[in-house]
Amino acid sequence: MTTKEQLIEKLKAWIEKKNIITYEDRIPFNCWDKEVKELRDGTKKEVYVVSFKTKSTNIEYNEKGDVISFFEGMYCFAYFDAETLELLYIKKHIGYIEADGSF
Repeated sequence: MTTKEQLIEKLKAWIEKKNIITYEDRIPFNCWDKEVKELRDGTKKEVYVVSFKTKSTNIEYNEKGDVISFFEGMYCFAYFDAETLELLYIKKHIGYIEADGSF
């Protein structure tokens, strides 16, 4: 198993264990090549970034069964330390999820 595949499996296991965010299993996870990125604290670090999409939510139907309201899932980006392969945090469009599961 490659490093990228290991990180994707590690992230999936973390998501299932913490149960605070979902992922859309019909859309594949994507792990980018390791690169130097500026982290949210302003430091630069070599990281792997894994992108995934959350499940769509809030689907409402009318009496005929037609969809009348639908909120599409969002893309999220998990940052992993390239040296230790530990999850640093997950970036969402409305904030961050820490590795311990806190927001």
